[in-house]
Amino acid sequence: MALTDFDEYVEKLQENRVADFQLSTSIARTLRLNASWQSFNPAPAAPTTSVALNKDSAQSMGPIPAISSGRLTFLGGRFNTSAIGAGGMLLLDLLNVSGGLSGIVTSEQTTNLPTAALTRYTSGEGVMAGIVIYTQIGSTATTVTISYTNSAGTSGRTSTATSFGGSGFREVGVLLPIPLQAGDTGVESIESVTVTATTGTAGNFGVCMFKPLAMISLESATGAMPLDSVSTGCIIGSLAEIDPNACLSISVFSAVSTSATGAIILSES
Repeated sequence: MALTDFDEYVEKLQENRVADFQLSTSIARTLRLNASWQSFNPAPAAPTTSVALNKDSAQSMGPIPAISSGRLTFLGGRFNTSAIGAGGMLLLDLLNVSGGLSGIVTSEQTTNLPTAALTRYTSGEGVMAGIVIYTQIGSTATTVTISYTNSAGTSGRTSTATSFGGSGFREVGVLLPIPLQAGDTGVESIESVTVTATTGTAGNFGVCMFKPLAMISLESATGAMPLDSVSTGCIIGSLAEIDPNACLSISVFSAVSTSATGAIILSES
């Protein structure tokens, strides 16, 4: 974003072009990333197929301000948490979601896969994959992998096995990022999921794909926290570009259970 000086930046902040969010429940699991869009008010239904998302999807905060031309830029925000506890928030463009997978099936699962085609970041460069738990799976700890096509268009790639099931890796609303095969820098599509051993309870889980945009530190405060991309030093990814059709969403993590409300401040440039 081209800004001539700090005064112009302040003017852009004061335009107060915001996208709002409200979590209706506290985060599902402390010390884990949470698929916080599942707690938006109103909450989206668990997906029954693979769905490509956009600014009008239930998983998007909003409404995202309309623009006449150019692009949207992330300037900062105002945030409120319900409990004191160090934490933060990942701002992301949620690209697609799916569900219908089981925590007790140990063969390759392809229900509702492959994932819906990307409509933004279509090469997959910089796109991450994750597991979202919609109904609690079992208490037996195991691992999970995905088979995917990387951002170079190479299919049949296998992710690094990551923890799945057991305490901290089974609760409703947990988001488990999936590490990619060595050398890969993004995901174009996900073709299947394999659970190494049964977790003991089927539950319901699925995959998602998202583009990280910024990381916001909520530190240890509670109550209103106005943060901007210049003076507060609490944002990694300051002045990130936001696609006008983005499904702008969040993943909240904290040392204690907390709910959150807030607004992301955007500007057209």
